[in-house]
Amino acid sequence: MMRWQELEPLEEIGLTSYERKALAALMIQGVADADSLCREGDVPSSKIYLAMEKLAGLGLAEIQPTRPKLYSALPGDEVVNRLIEISRQHAEQFSKRAEALRAALTAHPERVRGRKAFVDLALGVEGHVKRHVIHLTTARKRIWSYLEHGDLSAIDKLSAAGFPILRRIARNTIEQKIDHRVVFGFTYQTAPQLVSFLRKHRSHMEHVTGVRYSGELGHPFHIVDEEVVILCLDHPFVPEGRFASLLVRDKELAQKLGDGFQKLWSKAMRNLREIDFHPGVSAKQGSPSVSSERNSGRDTVQTSRIESREKL
Repeated sequence: MMRWQELEPLEEIGLTSYERKALAALMIQGVADADSLCREGDVPSSKIYLAMEKLAGLGLAEIQPTRPKLYSALPGDEVVNRLIEISRQHAEQFSKRAEALRAALTAHPERVRGRKAFVDLALGVEGHVKRHVIHLTTARKRIWSYLEHGDLSAIDKLSAAGFPILRRIARNTIEQKIDHRVVFGFTYQTAPQLVSFLRKHRSHMEHVTGVRYSGELGHPFHIVDEEVVILCLDHPFVPEGRFASLLVRDKELAQKLGDGFQKLWSKAMRNLREIDFHPGVSAKQGSPSVSSERNSGRDTVQTSRIESREKL
């Protein structure tokens, strides 16, 4: 007795449920009219004639020109060989159409295909540092960071809570000999916080291969190696400032941000001697001004190292 589950492979060549049942009923009976096939195969009378015409057209059955019309089954081996041939024809036809499909999909990769990237959201200051910034401790080639006051506050808070993130980053940077560059973005109002941060964490920042300073951009980020990007999210309505961060694994995004970082790096100030912290017109505007006296001021961080305690 033939089971209907054994006919499921016929679906792969495009046979409907009724067509598969009609073929099975005909193979069992050998020769039958439409009524017999309907009863044996449980096929509605409204479907049987179209089903048998399709089977005959595919070479899987024969129609005898009699009244009433009779249908004849082919030998089992012949039916299977024909099914294999049909399957191969379908595969060849799809292969040919696939080349046209390939051309259409690759013509507009961003609009049609899109990009697939891993994205992870971390909420809160602790999640930001422990889930995302922690990736800086396992970098192998480079760490490029643009930091603002929200980043400094987050690091200070976790360090005070006993999570020495800067020390771990420093240890890995030294062991792996990583290109670790940092640009600090700040305004006139946040400049004292930056100076305090540099004094407090001087010993853990001596590993940094380059430090520079810029006006705030409002979009702090980290680039780790070739594909990891950390985008930091702050909002003035959140007391802590830093409310979340996104970690994205995407080489194209990392490349674009890397290009932007290089441009920012080339324009950023090399040390704090270039900044005038005294109140003036710039204080009202909210941005630090560049002093005409390049050597004025006491707080400075060179690109190669943090200055000694006495100069600070």
